[in-house]
Amino acid sequence: MIGIKQNLLLVILAIIYWTFALLNPWDLFGNAGEAVYYIQNLAWFVFVLVHGSKRYGWDNLFAFFTITFLVSWLSEAASIATGFPFGHFHYTELLGPKIGTVPMAVMPAYFVAGYLAWTMSTVFHANLGTGIERRNLFLVPFIASFVMVMWDFCLDPIRSTIDGAWVWEDGGAYYGVPISNYIGWYLTVFIIFQVFALYLGRFSRNERVEQSKTYWYLVPVMYLGLAVGFLLNPFFQSTNLEIYWSVFLGCIFTMVFTSILNIIFVSRLAEERS
Repeated sequence: MIGIKQNLLLVILAIIYWTFALLNPWDLFGNAGEAVYYIQNLAWFVFVLVHGSKRYGWDNLFAFFTITFLVSWLSEAASIATGFPFGHFHYTELLGPKIGTVPMAVMPAYFVAGYLAWTMSTVFHANLGTGIERRNLFLVPFIASFVMVMWDFCLDPIRSTIDGAWVWEDGGAYYGVPISNYIGWYLTVFIIFQVFALYLGRFSRNERVEQSKTYWYLVPVMYLGLAVGFLLNPFFQSTNLEIYWSVFLGCIFTMVFTSILNIIFVSRLAEERS
């Protein structure tokens, strides 16, 4: 109970995100659906800001944001122009205003999802300080990149092939998505995480973070919240069911499994630290 009080804002933000995630498939919001979408994503963004600032401070969190923004934008823009590293694609107007050829919404999405993936990886490696241990300098980015790509593995067939937020010009083997997309994603996010790890190793002392289990539990809970739509879609959609059910199965064995495993790790680490 003390942990909930100490992290009450984070708990409220997680509840807001989960509430909308659970209600969205019911299509209850009508014309307010777009506003709900922005509120849900704002809750996700603020959650990361609050959670990250408690652990790393605003300066290090801003460094993570800057690294993520620059690397993701460069990678996306390069792929649109040349086909490397993701493959040949372009964005439609669905995601709103762009910086060059890349929608402004894309870079913050890398940041918030990337923070969750990074934090879960630090839990897997019992690296719960404000910096990074030398032995984990490569391992944390290595695992975090897999956790991040799990999200895109579930997201891309729906947002591209079904929703049309972006178009793969040459199609692809995975419901219209090329395999190169996932290799490119891994490369891109690994660079982000590795640069941040090197930054922490150079500029941040690895001091103990005095936070309760609740603080650490909330990250895999939020990551699991990203999976809710993938899990509910097959039960509420009437077309493209082959894609929705395939994503459903993939999500269970990637995002859901990883979230549950991370929660178990948090519980065990909390027992060891108590």
